[in-house]
Amino acid sequence: MKRSSSRSRERDVAMADRPDDSQDGWRDLARLAAARTQEYVQLWEGAAAKLKDSSYRSEDLIDDWFSFWGKAIRDTTAGAALLWTAGMRDVRGRDATRDSRPGDSGQ
Repeated sequence: MKRSSSRSRERDVAMADRPDDSQDGWRDLARLAAARTQEYVQLWEGAAAKLKDSSYRSEDLIDDWFSFWGKAIRDTTAGAALLWTAGMRDVRGRDATRDSRPGDSGQ
């Protein structure tokens, strides 16, 4: 798993699919979820600390608002994609992605 700072353009990456069908991908996914939960906790605790010592400003509210909703939307989308992919694997005779079919160019 690759961690990124909130200011960088790098993204967290989970390698959920392994060529040998091992469960290492799920452990990687669990680590990514734990790391993301910790980011939410840090955001909340940072805002709470600033509110406690009366140093929370309007700029902080805007930064926290966009940071929270950016993470929430991204996590919701990733969760939906994960559920969709898992559901497609359960359908007999279908692969998880259309790109994996023979003769499909993926377009």
